[in-house]
Formats: sequence, structure tokens, C-alpha cells
Amino acid sequence: MNQKAIQTAPIGTFVQESERVFKLAEFLSQSDIIPKHFQGRKANCFLALEMSQRLGINFFELVNGLYVVHGTPAFSGAFTISRINASGLFQSGLNFSTEGEGPTLKVTAYAKKHDGSMCSATVSMEMAKQEGWTKNIKYKTMPEHMLTYRAATFFCRRYCPEILMGARTADEVEDIIASKRPDKQVVEMIEAEKPTEEDIKKLENLMVTAAEVEIPQSAIDAVYKKLNLDDKASVLRGINFLETMINDKVNS
Repeated sequence: MNQKAIQTAPIGTFVQESERVFKLAEFLSQSDIIPKHFQGRKANCFLALEMSQRLGINFFELVNGLYVVHGTPAFSGAFTISRINASGLFQSGLNFSTEGEGPTLKVTAYAKKHDGSMCSATVSMEMAKQEGWTKNIKYKTMPEHMLTYRAATFFCRRYCPEILMGARTADEVEDIIASKRPDKQVVEMIEAEKPTEEDIKKLENLMVTAAEVEIPQSAIDAVYKKLNLDDKASVLRGINFLETMINDKVNS
């Protein structure tokens, strides 16, 4: 039911429609083929149904691109790119170009409108450093990947913000959280610590999840062999890497 219908329909009709959607949400929440953060959570499924109707997309497409990052609902970078490509606003899909390496690395997202005008958004490691995003360890392990998703998000915010309905993307939320961490010296002291039991447990759970989403065991083993289980920083890198592998697999 669209916004106009909600505004003009009699209150009884609105209530009936809401009840119908909630019953459907209750049914969907019992499924074990939807992401875990929707399983058994009727309210989450209800909100996802509402969002899918407003965006005009399939419920299952939406829930597979929607995550809860540090308590905040956020769309994945892959979902953002797919929505831009499906919007029909541009002549072709979103393209990316990469320049430089290391501290000079930059990624540009670009596409051409139907009137021939070019649209683009560039994100660089220098920008990431100034904004504090590089406290997110993924900018060390996979910098081009991170800049690509941030460039796509900047492009979307600039040229087609209606696609995300004001919601954040997962990379935005992660970078905002990272930018608020202590400075480098304090971080290095923290990273020198031994991992907690919670860190090790999370790593083990992610390895199980990776196998469940059919990531090759050889790839999981390769990650594990590179870890130093006595080094908190090493364990956290493993956690971040596994999370990225799982997200990419689920969204592929």
C-alpha cells in the first residue's frame, strides 16, 4: 500500500491492510531461508514488507540486502549498486575506475544519464584518512573494495537518493563507528592485547556460518591458518574478513 493510499484510505481499511501485512510478516518470520536477523522477528519482517512495497521491489531481494550493523538497519553496498543499476535513470550500469595505490588510491563511480550528461563520485584513501574511516581495519586489508562501495554510496546520495529512502549503507555505519574509535596510539595498545573469549567464540561462529553459506572449506581454512589466536588484532582481522566473505556470498 503506497503512501497516498495510506493518507486517503478510511482508517478501517488502513487497519485491515496493516493486519494483513502483519499476518504475512508473521508467516515469513517462521522461514529459515531468510537472513537470521529476520527469522522469528515479526516486527522486522513487517517493516521489511513496508519498505519493499514503498521501494517497489521483491521482499526477498530487500531482506538479503538489508543488515543490522551495530543496531542500525543498513543496506549492503552490493544492494545499493544493484538498485542504481535497476533504477532506469542511467544509460548503463554503474561503472568504476581506479587510480593510484596505497595512500594515493582513489575510486570513481560513474554513469551516463539518458540526456548524455555524465555523473560521477570519487572517494580516495586521503578522504578516508581525514574522515577517520581508516580506523576500520578493512581499509588495510581490502582498500579498493571499501572505496568502491563508498563511491557507490556517494553516487547514490548525490544523484538518486530516493533509492535508499534515507537509510544508511552498511559501509557508512561501519565507518562512522570506526571514526569514533580512539586515536592510532590507543588503538595500537588495544590491538596488542590478547583476544577475549567472546572474540574467539565469534570467530568460531563465523567459520560455521561461512560453511553454511557454502564458502569453500579451503578458503575458510586459508583464513584460519593466517591467524595468530594469541593476538587480538589478528583475530579481529579474521572476523572482519570472514564477515565480508559471508556478506559477499549471500549477496552474490
